[in-house]
Amino acid sequence: MNVHLLKAKRVERNLRQKDLAKALGITEKAMCHKEGSEENKFKAAEMLILVDELNLSFTEFDAIFFDRKLTKRLIAIRNNEPNGNASE
Repeated sequence: MNVHLLKAKRVERNLRQKDLAKALGITEKAMCHKEGSEENKFKAAEMLILVDELNLSFTEFDAIFFDRKLTKRLIAIRNNEPNGNASE
């Protein structure tokens, strides 16, 4: 997970961790822990809430939570590549 990009998007949207914690129904401390962890600790439902709260594009969502692996996978599928691996 790209913690720097997540924080940058939150700051860019003028939101505090407290605001996102409230939207997610978690404590501010839990939000701080999740946002500061390199390992993605957000549940799928929480990621969808963050997409809405931060108004993230698919590209931003993929970059923050999946290191652009979703985009690479979709390109590989579209290109009908063996094993579904897109060229890096």
